[in-house]
Formats: sequence, C-alpha cells, structure tokens
Amino acid sequence: MRRNSMVSKADVEGIRKRLPPGELSNFEMRMVAETNLYWTLYDNAVASSVNLPQAQAALQSWKHVWAFLFDQPRSQFLQMGYHFAQLLVFEQSLNNKSAAVRESLLSEMVRLCSGILQLAMETSDDRTKHLTDHIYHMITFAAVTLARLLCKYESQLQVRLNIPDCDSLILSTSTWLRSLGSSLHVGHTMGDVIDAAHRKLRPNVHVELRRTSEPQQPTPDQAMFPDLIGMGMDTLDIDWDAMLPDWQSLASDELAHTAMPPG
Repeated sequence: MRRNSMVSKADVEGIRKRLPPGELSNFEMRMVAETNLYWTLYDNAVASSVNLPQAQAALQSWKHVWAFLFDQPRSQFLQMGYHFAQLLVFEQSLNNKSAAVRESLLSEMVRLCSGILQLAMETSDDRTKHLTDHIYHMITFAAVTLARLLCKYESQLQVRLNIPDCDSLILSTSTWLRSLGSSLHVGHTMGDVIDAAHRKLRPNVHVELRRTSEPQQPTPDQAMFPDLIGMGMDTLDIDWDAMLPDWQSLASDELAHTAMPPG
C-alpha cells in the first residue's frame, strides 16, 4: 500500500525559498537537497505510476540544481541517494518495457547497485557507524536488488558483466556492514539481511564464496530475513520501517556555505 506524503509540494518548495544565504552548514544544505530529491522521487514514482522519461528528466533536473554540493564534503550521501532514486524508478519500469529496453535497464540497474555499494565502502570512516538508518536501508536495498537481478537475469547479464564480481561485491558489503559495530548495531543487522538474501537467491554461489572466504555462521534470526524483506522477484514492497527503530542522525561537517542553489 502506497503512503500519502505528510508534506506537500508547496512545503518542499518553501524550504528552498526560505534558505538564509551563506548561513547553512554543509549538513543542513545536504538535508535540504535530500528533501527535494525524495519529493521528486515521491512525485514521480510513488504518488503515481512511473513515466520513465518524465521521471528521469525530473531526477536530472534535481541534480542540475544541486550539482554544487556534489563537489563538497560528504557528498557521497547525495550520490547514493541519487543512485537509489534512479534504481527505484528503473525497477518499477522493468515489467512495462520491451525486451530490448529491459536489457538496457538491467545493465544500468546493476551499475547503480554496484555504485551504491562501492561508494559506501570506499568512503567509510569513523563516523559511518553513526549514520541514519536510511543510509543503511539504501545500501541494503542496493545489495538485495543486485542479488535479485543476478538470480532472475543472470543469463542476460553475463554477456556484459562479470557475474562473480557482482556476487563478491554483495558478500563484501555484508561482511563490511557487520564489522561496523556490535551485534545490536543497525549495520550488523543489515549485513545479516544481505547475507541471508544472497544465500536464498544465490545458494550455490553463496556457499562457494563463503567457503573460500571468511566463514559466516547463520544465526536463528537470519533465517527469517528473506521473508521479512520480500524475496519475491515481482515486488519490492519492503516494510523498512518495521525492521528497525529510529537512530539519532549525525550532523557532521558543519561548514558554512556561500553557494546557494538557483532560485
């Protein structure tokens, strides 16, 4: 069931109009940019059926407006959010496209999934464990989506892609997430989710890769994760909110801005 937005387009646009020039920190500017990004995603992929060209144009327009932030500190979260938005739009468009278009979308979806996972690991630092759940949900979404794509479309994808590298990336992400904190940390939980999803969707590959790398013993809870996040290939109706409580966000890189997005 689709949610109704708690804010309106006027609310989101009003945020930009009220921005005090030069007074917002890097973190605050990124939050404003992300608010606009997720409104764009909601407006084009949640509130109505996806029109792919229209949704792509809207997302590209968002990136053009906020491009100046992509060269500033902690921009990886905006990049991950942009990849995530594109990925969700493409996923919802898959079943409505011709075979030729679908093949192109599949390759692009793999690129986006891989980009999110690589970006998350390559930019990790001592503050990563304090990030909001949303960041971990995006990473998990990308990893599980990549596993689903490999499961359903391996024969089509292997012509263009190195499938073993994709499987290894998924499990590397799982291992990395579980290294971020204690067993109670959201990263550890999401790492378990990814591992369980890959084990269900790619059982033979999973066993072989785990045998040749660091062995992971499943916990009783892991067996329930695939059903919890919906491993069916025809839906991504995942109830992320039911999975974890809210964690306090980390406002970092409090750098004052002199640049502002175009009005």
